[in-house]
Amino acid sequence: MHQPKILALCLLAAAVCGCGQKKITECNAMVQVINSGVVALEKAPKNESDPTGVSDLRAMADAMDKVAVEAASVQLTIPELKKLRDEYQKMVKDIAKAERDLASAAQDKDPGRRTAADGALDGAVKQEDPLVDQINKFCQAP
Repeated sequence: MHQPKILALCLLAAAVCGCGQKKITECNAMVQVINSGVVALEKAPKNESDPTGVSDLRAMADAMDKVAVEAASVQLTIPELKKLRDEYQKMVKDIAKAERDLASAAQDKDPGRRTAADGALDGAVKQEDPLVDQINKFCQAP
């Protein structure tokens, strides 16, 4: 199963480097939304009565959709950060869609659709680390 990466952001270092307050504030807001979503996802109870994992996949998809909505609601004025937010939001939506497709394929016992959904999920998840690294790099840069 997919485990999101928590952003590691050293804002004290950014502040010491002379970054503008607006950038620090906007980065903090963005990172807060992402990290809150990750924490909520990690704390989500597992449905032990569903050995197929279908209900867990759907719950994770719902949680990812919530992160996407919350990320979209972050008020940003810095174009580079807006672009990164939009890319993160798209990635999260892609993960949610793939999780739902995987749940449907598992429920229908359709190995072809399951393989396709696994591939889509893997592709979406592989975007996460480089994107998180880009957000961190941008937010930590002076």
